[in-house]
Amino acid sequence: CTKNFQASNLSNGVYLPVLSMTNDQNLDLIERHILFDNPNEWTIASGLGRDWPDGRAIYANVSDIQSQTPDFMIWINEEDHLRIMTLKKGGDIQGAFTSLMNGVRELERELQLRGWHFAKDPRLGYLVSCPTNVGTTMRASVHVRLVNLGKLPGFFQLVQRLKLEARGKYGETDRQYTGVFDISNAERLGKSEVHLINLMVEGVAKLIQIERQLENGESVNIDEIAKS
Repeated sequence: CTKNFQASNLSNGVYLPVLSMTNDQNLDLIERHILFDNPNEWTIASGLGRDWPDGRAIYANVSDIQSQTPDFMIWINEEDHLRIMTLKKGGDIQGAFTSLMNGVRELERELQLRGWHFAKDPRLGYLVSCPTNVGTTMRASVHVRLVNLGKLPGFFQLVQRLKLEARGKYGETDRQYTGVFDISNAERLGKSEVHLINLMVEGVAKLIQIERQLENGESVNIDEIAKS
């Protein structure tokens, strides 16, 4: 499918099966956070790591994945059949969303030409392997530095109150405190993509506002904010 992409930022990409990678190449892509991790005990126990690495691959919109960093990627058969991602530096959320939708449309067109389509339930929405992602299946996130706020008791409760979730910089298994958090929408089901993006943007703006108050030496009662 990917060889027929027509958009200018997608047409010169590379499709790379994990089986064709050397060990060094595989580890390099994982360490650069371009490729998914190899299966752990949880993915093996759930069956998601079955027959690894057969059928696993990555598509990236660069001609040389070893020396270039893509901003559009498709992971093939990591947990879901497809995981489609756009990554952008800065705060251009609309630009990132537009890039993602363009890539999704390109892929959907190629799938439909072959008689395939994304799995979708008329009531629930799009279907994926993890129940928490059923619905829009969209996770919109930003990396934001909250060095002071992230240390306060009640930080994660505040994030939940804003209908967001906070992870470490490198994902949900990252337990090292760096002051940088991956903040994303917590909901997927029963909401539109636009609503979820706006919710994330407004929530992150609130967190940044509180962080600036703390930087200025102001007193902040995070428990009261979390309850309000």
